[in-house]
Amino acid sequence: MAIAIIATLIINTLINYFIIKFKIYPKIILDFPDKKRKNHLKPTPKLGIIFLIPLIILFEFTNSNFEYNFQLIFFAFILILLGIIDDIFSLKWNSRIFFEIILILSYLLLNENLILNDLNFEDLTLKKIFLGENLKFFFIFTIFCFIALVNSFNFYDGINNQLSQYLIILSIFFFIETNNNFFLVLILSLIIFSIFNFQSKVFFGSASIYFLSFLFFNFSLFYHNKNYIGADEILLMLLYPGLDMARLFFLRILKKSSPFTGDRNHIHHILSLKFDTKKVLIINNIPIIVSLIITQFPQINNLYGLIFIFFYYILIINIKQKS
Repeated sequence: MAIAIIATLIINTLINYFIIKFKIYPKIILDFPDKKRKNHLKPTPKLGIIFLIPLIILFEFTNSNFEYNFQLIFFAFILILLGIIDDIFSLKWNSRIFFEIILILSYLLLNENLILNDLNFEDLTLKKIFLGENLKFFFIFTIFCFIALVNSFNFYDGINNQLSQYLIILSIFFFIETNNNFFLVLILSLIIFSIFNFQSKVFFGSASIYFLSFLFFNFSLFYHNKNYIGADEILLMLLYPGLDMARLFFLRILKKSSPFTGDRNHIHHILSLKFDTKKVLIINNIPIIVSLIITQFPQINNLYGLIFIFFYYILIINIKQKS
């Protein structure tokens, strides 16, 4: 099986290399620089999804303990299609949110076992803080989690390798906690993509972000509900990009503009005023790696990790005033 997985990845990489090298793709999926929000040097294909094809091919053969059904594959393809349409036509934000809600609502109605009706905390202190005794989370909260996850991934995908490196670390966390070999394939696929992405030869695109968000949404809910992973651990791993999304939403609403309006106020934009890309990646990877380490030491209160991430983020944001 290991040989088959490696062979699939190698073949897919070679195919993708020739697709990108000889531009065997329609021009309508190119991301053009505008010298405002997009500063890449030349039009770049939003074809990250082609690097994730092995995940679909090997999904059944690599999952050791994750239970899935036909609906997961079907809705994954529907979300990829929605992402491709968005990449081509640049859908308005309200249209995207509408389709996201309809699709995830339909999916959850078919998979009620994934709906959160309680939160399992590894840390008892955090459980008392967030849950009290009888607090339940409803259907609408599960839908919100998906919408928030999609948009936090999308907002965090700002410079080459930032999102892919974050997802690699997140996948390492899931592999350690679940021992599911699928995450090893995901890590390898993301590393291969990162090599091309670092050279600005390809971008993720909406199709990739929808697909990856949907996968991690399913994994988070399934392994949480099966008591493999605590809600506080998931929150700790997702907090850093989540804070940036929340800050951007809040600032844009204060300015009486759409929370989905693009600008250059993302955390990577702020750091880029003072540091080069490599240093920005290191700075943004530090809190994610710290979160990963904290989750592996039960004697460390996860609340301390959440506090660290929050104040680290505040410190980084304030670099703007010093530049």
